Amino acid sequence: MVPFRCALSILASLICSVSAAAAPSGNSANLAKRDNGLPARVPYVFPPPGTNAIADAIRAQKNGTLLDLDGVTLNAPLFAQASNGLVSVIRRNNTIPPAMRELIILRVVTLNSASYMWLQHEPVTREVGLTTEQLRAIRLAPPFFASKGVNLTSTLGHDLEAAMIFTDWITLNVHVPDDVFDAMRPILNDEQLVEGSMTAAEYNSGSRWIVTMNVDGMMDVPVPIPS
Repeated sequence: MVPFRCALSILASLICSVSAAAAPSGNSANLAKRDNGLPARVPYVFPPPGTNAIADAIRAQKNGTLLDLDGVTLNAPLFAQASNGLVSVIRRNNTIPPAMRELIILRVVTLNSASYMWLQHEPVTREVGLTTEQLRAIRLAPPFFASKGVNLTSTLGHDLEAAMIFTDWITLNVHVPDDVFDAMRPILNDEQLVEGSMTAAEYNSGSRWIVTMNVDGMMDVPVPIPS
């Protein structure tokens, strides 16, 4: 069996080659930028400050700025308000460990090929303590990795590995087996099990519409590989 770290390196090299060939030239391929302002499938709506209460409330939660994803959702202001409200609760009032929260989010967006969302969350994930090696495991481990003999305990630790296995199931199969769910019980209490499930569910929803609407023109841009 090929050691996991070696397999990661090989897979990373292959994906980087594909990404370089597939990505368009110029700023649209510059994944270092979190927003390029490239067209989506609907026009961006950015109401001037003081002209739209919903937009102003979203700005207030984002240091006075609106992102391209906000510009898309503000075509449907009540949906923007509801979506931003739930995301705000997940980000600010979640009682699950921050590292686990961000792992769940990044694993969901990896599985759904939502490169735009990865770029928004990778800096946050590093701030809460995940390392580059752990980010690469989140990005490069195959779907249902545990059932394929890939063990990430040495990289992620027991709790985060269990959370990533859980995230794979809720994202790709919806029906989470009892053994996978029960593995989370010693880690999270009942409140946190609901929070973790809803975190995965909300970011599955968000990543799907963000890719569908081609936010920031990134629908076909591969999810970046951390370095």
